[in-house]
Amino acid sequence: MSNKRPVIGIAYADSSVRDSEMRIRTYVSRKYFHAVQLAGGLPILLPAPALAQNGSDQTDLAMFAERYLGMIDGLLLPGGEDVHPRYQGEDPAVALDLVNPFRDEFELNLAKMAYELYKMPVLGICRGCQVMAIALGGKVHQDLAGIARVQHSQKAPRWAVSHQLKLESGSKLAEILKAANNEVFTNSFHHQAIKEVPPGFACSARAGDGVIEAIECVADRFYIGVQWHPEETIGGDQPSRNLFAGLVEAASHHIVNAKLN
Repeated sequence: MSNKRPVIGIAYADSSVRDSEMRIRTYVSRKYFHAVQLAGGLPILLPAPALAQNGSDQTDLAMFAERYLGMIDGLLLPGGEDVHPRYQGEDPAVALDLVNPFRDEFELNLAKMAYELYKMPVLGICRGCQVMAIALGGKVHQDLAGIARVQHSQKAPRWAVSHQLKLESGSKLAEILKAANNEVFTNSFHHQAIKEVPPGFACSARAGDGVIEAIECVADRFYIGVQWHPEETIGGDQPSRNLFAGLVEAASHHIVNAKLN
């Protein structure tokens, strides 16, 4: 394993809404940086290309995504707005929330290229989990109303855990989290969730109502998406810290393998 800190790229983009001063903000929560640093990684930002806001085509977005991936050892896809349903061949449902198609295009490129071209470790969080699924042929429930029997968009603070998840025995996620009895308590801030796992993937955690809470690649690779926000709970939750440590460790191995090849 390399003794240098692996570089973890964190995708981010302009907000889909203006602030009180009518300015567009570019944003990402600093909690992601802290989590990666605590795990031993070197976080860097991967901004969506400004060209795309002025009519950039898919070629520009793909080029930026590929160049970014060539600079990093692991990728983190953070939370955010809903993914536009057109990417899974559906019209918008009434309950669809804010979308950011510009961000969608960029992150879908990142997720697909990281998996298919770079075989790079990827961790998707909340929206990021859904981006990973859609990029590789999965589908997402546009809204959990009528499906969920557990509160998936909690009213408690972000650092507080809300409901219990059951990890799939033998999954990579269970091995990484090292949770007693394969049960974890997590926070929850989503009204969407994966309904069809992509080919070559498996569900690795479910909520008590059966809603998919995590997916992973069935091959021996770190390509994991979770619906909760572990970056918010690293202060007092060992499984959350273990997840980021797993990403950084996988990225360290990716450095070594890249050199060997």
